[in-house]
Amino acid sequence: MLAKQAASLDAISNGRLTLGFGVGRREDAYKAAPAQYNNRGRRMEEQIKTMRRIWNGEDVDAKNGVGPIGPPPVQNGGPEILIGGGTPQAIARAGRLGDGFLAAGTNPEAVEAAYQTAVDAWTAAGKPGKPRLAAVCSYALGPNAADVVGGYIRDYYSFLGPVAEQMAQNAVSSTEAVTGLIHDLDGIGMDELVFLPSAADMGQLDRLADIIG
Repeated sequence: MLAKQAASLDAISNGRLTLGFGVGRREDAYKAAPAQYNNRGRRMEEQIKTMRRIWNGEDVDAKNGVGPIGPPPVQNGGPEILIGGGTPQAIARAGRLGDGFLAAGTNPEAVEAAYQTAVDAWTAAGKPGKPRLAAVCSYALGPNAADVVGGYIRDYYSFLGPVAEQMAQNAVSSTEAVTGLIHDLDGIGMDELVFLPSAADMGQLDRLADIIG
């Protein structure tokens, strides 16, 4: 069903759809689904492979009469897939199975190491060219910005314990932090950086636009 919906969106958007995949680390989310938490990485790999077969017009289960499922996507081979993750296995998976890797965090050294792992896995898989290298970070700007973004991170990532506090301390909350992060990640080969506002305030988008133009 996801493959069919994605192909439909790809057609509607004239080939501009990008899908993001990641297994996540929130066990409570799997309980709510409900879905099995263990072996989630391996299951996601199989799901991605199945989706690509569907997008290529192949039989999903010819033995049981499940033939090609439409509609065909606009992009050759299906929508672009970016895979995120923080473990070596997840990063390598992005290089092997995805079209690119989505890093999280504000530490350029850690992001650079992750990018290299993704590129190495891409090359080892014999894929031409290079993966798309993206990154994502939470931010807040304006009055009490550090408290706003820090509070959001501490709450959402509370299951990570002390790591959540470290993330909150390093969060982006000023003009200098925005421009510095863009500069640092651009210098290590980043193709795209996604800023996620951490406050329910449309003004956050305007403040960010004023900085990056």
